[in-house]
Amino acid sequence: MFRRSLLCTGLAAACFFIAALAAAPARAADNYLDEAGAVRTGKLNMRQQAVDCNYYMYIPAAYTPKKKWPLIVSAPGTFPFDSPPGTRDAWVDAADKYGLLICCPDFKSATGLLDPKGDQAKLASDDKNVVAILQELRTRYSLNPDGAAITGWSGGGFPAHYIGLHHPDLFRAVIGRTACFSEDLVDDETARKARQMHIFCFFAANDFAGIPEQNRRANFWYTTHGFLNFEIKEVPGGHAKNNDLAGEWFSNLLHTWPVVHVEASKKSGQAPFAVAFHAAAVQPAGKGLSYIWQFGDGGVSVQPSVTHTFDKAKLYNVFLTVIDQDGHREYAQTDIEVK
Repeated sequence: MFRRSLLCTGLAAACFFIAALAAAPARAADNYLDEAGAVRTGKLNMRQQAVDCNYYMYIPAAYTPKKKWPLIVSAPGTFPFDSPPGTRDAWVDAADKYGLLICCPDFKSATGLLDPKGDQAKLASDDKNVVAILQELRTRYSLNPDGAAITGWSGGGFPAHYIGLHHPDLFRAVIGRTACFSEDLVDDETARKARQMHIFCFFAANDFAGIPEQNRRANFWYTTHGFLNFEIKEVPGGHAKNNDLAGEWFSNLLHTWPVVHVEASKKSGQAPFAVAFHAAAVQPAGKGLSYIWQFGDGGVSVQPSVTHTFDKAKLYNVFLTVIDQDGHREYAQTDIEVK
């Protein structure tokens, strides 16, 4: 299996620059508020003290706490060809254009030389840091609770896919921007619990060797693991970040696709076990919705609210499909344990 992307060709020749390029930027205090108590806009350098991790924010000048803002967490490409501050700076135009908050933490696993099996500790560390940072950001900014995506360029694709798939409750989408991918990032059960997510992978016609093949394998892996909102695309050009394409895709998702959650009155009990389900669904454009419940025991319903009785002891996966008038299909799921 292809483990090490050739996107890092020439890295050895550049090693003598690393000492100079690795110098960390000055760590600013977490002064996300100005003297008047208003949220600062522009480029900000932050630090999450609990996990001892730097992160770099961009807040558009139009920011106001009166509305809920979408957030993109972005992993950089392989050092020394990219950096978290450089990643943040590359997002500025797209962030302003599409109204996005941008967060770029330090990543240990954002490298095309990552071994997804051997470097699980690095991936887990980055996962812990991102979750802590996201929790902190929710206390500081007015964030859309259903409007967070995680993305990675190049070697940053490894942590983007890994962290996103481990946290479908935190991230609505994963975006791989001419990015690395491996089938060894997560196990099948983790994939099953995340299959309602939106996944968008694109690679370039003249991309670095290995990247198109990794994305084609991502196509196979996501498809065979039941991700119904998976999209893959070949784009013109070479190994570029394509932030505008990613920003446009995510903005379109937020403004046109339904938001769906499964509400269940109970999650565990003795057979026969009756559970009241409700499809908490909103279509941003206000268009009508239709519903399909699959209860995992052969039972189905097309009502937004329904009570279903499970007769046998088993772990049931309840899967909800919501369809709007434009044909967008959004998914949600929950597990019901019957003893």
